Amino acid sequence: MNIIRTLVVIFVFINLYACKEQSSNIPAFANPNAPEYRALTFFDAIYNQNDISLLLKYVTKKHARIIKSYGTPKGYSRYVLNMQFDKGVDLKIDRTLNQVKVGDNNTTSVNILFTGKYLGALKNDLRKVKFVKEKGEWLIAEIADDPYARQHK
Repeated sequence: MNIIRTLVVIFVFINLYACKEQSSNIPAFANPNAPEYRALTFFDAIYNQNDISLLLKYVTKKHARIIKSYGTPKGYSRYVLNMQFDKGVDLKIDRTLNQVKVGDNNTTSVNILFTGKYLGALKNDLRKVKFVKEKGEWLIAEIADDPYARQHK
């Protein structure tokens, strides 16, 4: 009887272990530790939630000082990013380029597409979000202009 009980217990533990959810199977946009998720959350906090504390959660200390100096997400967006939208911006990840640098595991970038309205007119924009890994956590270090835009010289 003890052998049957032992086999049942082993069988139960094997099934429980096999059913455990693996975080590596979570898509990047749904994984809170992934740069894609953090970039989408960051911009959602600016344009849809107006939440400065959420903005500060995913940035480096240097970038946090810049955001705080403008006081509000709208001020930061207007004067630093030079992007204005009404509430209700649609955010998507642009996957047209391979954005992970080969050979450098501590930096990466993500392109974010913006679609929304400003004063009733439809606007589209694109920004490149540059990340650095600090203490094992991806943080936004810089937000660059559209990488596909023509540069005026």
